[in-house]
Amino acid sequence: MSRVENWAVVAAAVIGLVVIPCLNAFLPPTHWLHISTFSLSLYGKYLCYAVLAIAVNLLWGYTGLLSLGQCLFFSLGGYCLGMYLMMNISFLGQYHESIPDFMVFLEFPARYPQTGGLPPHWAPFQHLWFAVLMTVLAPGCVAYLFGFLAFRSRIRGVYFSLLSQALTYAACLLFFRNDFTFGGNNGLTDFKFMLGRPSLEAEEIHHPSEFIQKLASGQDRISEFLWKRIPPAHQGRLMESTGAKENPSTVALLVTDLNKTLATQTLYEAQRFSGVRLSASSQALESQHPKDAALMQLNRQLLEEAFPRHVAHKPSLGYVVNAPSTRRSLYLCSVLLILGAYLFCRWLTSTKFGLIQRAVRDLENRVMFSGYPVAQFKLFVFVAAAVISALGGALFVPQVGIINPSEMAPEKSLEAVVWCAVGGRGHMLGPILGAVGCNALKSYATHAFAEQWPYVLGILFIVVTLFMPQGLIGLPAQVRALWRRQPQVVPAPQEESIEPPAPAPSSGEVPAP
Repeated sequence: MSRVENWAVVAAAVIGLVVIPCLNAFLPPTHWLHISTFSLSLYGKYLCYAVLAIAVNLLWGYTGLLSLGQCLFFSLGGYCLGMYLMMNISFLGQYHESIPDFMVFLEFPARYPQTGGLPPHWAPFQHLWFAVLMTVLAPGCVAYLFGFLAFRSRIRGVYFSLLSQALTYAACLLFFRNDFTFGGNNGLTDFKFMLGRPSLEAEEIHHPSEFIQKLASGQDRISEFLWKRIPPAHQGRLMESTGAKENPSTVALLVTDLNKTLATQTLYEAQRFSGVRLSASSQALESQHPKDAALMQLNRQLLEEAFPRHVAHKPSLGYVVNAPSTRRSLYLCSVLLILGAYLFCRWLTSTKFGLIQRAVRDLENRVMFSGYPVAQFKLFVFVAAAVISALGGALFVPQVGIINPSEMAPEKSLEAVVWCAVGGRGHMLGPILGAVGCNALKSYATHAFAEQWPYVLGILFIVVTLFMPQGLIGLPAQVRALWRRQPQVVPAPQEESIEPPAPAPSSGEVPAP
């Protein structure tokens, strides 16, 4: 690694980790240096695409494997985290149910009555640790299975590219199906919370019968307000269970009705809470007049403070995905991820393994005849690149706010190859420069001249292929080489004026004095 590259990485890390977040957090929106939360999420999106470009470069630039299906693994990572985020919407969907809206629309409760409409394979994604684990395992297993079959059969070159493109196209068609339980062509969207949620759980209700009697009595305005929001049919069922042994179905019914009220109603009113001592955090949140997800967080806090005996205190009510602080944290995670991916790939390619990588790229047959297990080397790189892509996709989803099958379409993988080529494949910083630059150009071009953007991208790829084989990162070296090749014009030496010698005198002639 050259000294210039070292300083470039350090400077980029300082700007990404310190300067940009500070400009967003500490400068007022009216300041000309202020970076908006929208711009911060846009930068995070570019960085996630740059992580994808790093994975493409590890395959294509250093191993010679041109994969046209890398966005499949990018999307699989996004879907794994997106499923976790969908499980934390917490009754804030359009139907105000405990399951995602598309499951209600597609009548999943009739298909899965035992779980209330939730497909069994969705249930573990309520836990973040499981979602993160699957973000690594699911793309890694798919990559391992595909790579094992392809490399064992010695498929390489253009045939490997076409086969990888066929794989991502088949997966894209599957995910577009509505009955595949992943949202069909709409995908997963409308995320609300992460790292927790404010909704009530059945085990958080203490003394349910006593709590139901308190609500039904209407002794205070809060109880009266909550009881009126429960449908009359449900009120009868709840009253029948009072005094009897606690029935889990009755507690679940109470929890569901209270959650719908927390998600749709404004619980706080000065007269309603006149006899309740509110905490400082509740007062601060109420003064901001919250809506949607933040309003549900406030309602949950107010419920705990109004009924401390019956509603358990929840240490974490989650983080609102669209809150500026959460967006800032996600952006910082994107910077750390791209820095980690860069350092890992830099370390891997600088070892003996990296030498064999480049040898496989340049002379695969000679490496094979030398006794090295080429298929195993290629399989390891393929799986590593899939995991790196999936991690980028996982951070892409909460910052963009949606993941659908179009992200794994074959043309998306072709775009990633273009980013790598434009930036400079075979160089660690090239794909980052290409991904960020191309996506920034795309953001401008799709706004200024949307219909012409595909032609701009195609022309850019042709120009780089023909005239800039080293990409943008190799342009300075290419310019210096052209400069050295130019013939140097050597100035002609100036001729000194020399007077001709005087003629010799003839015989008998007296020379002049």
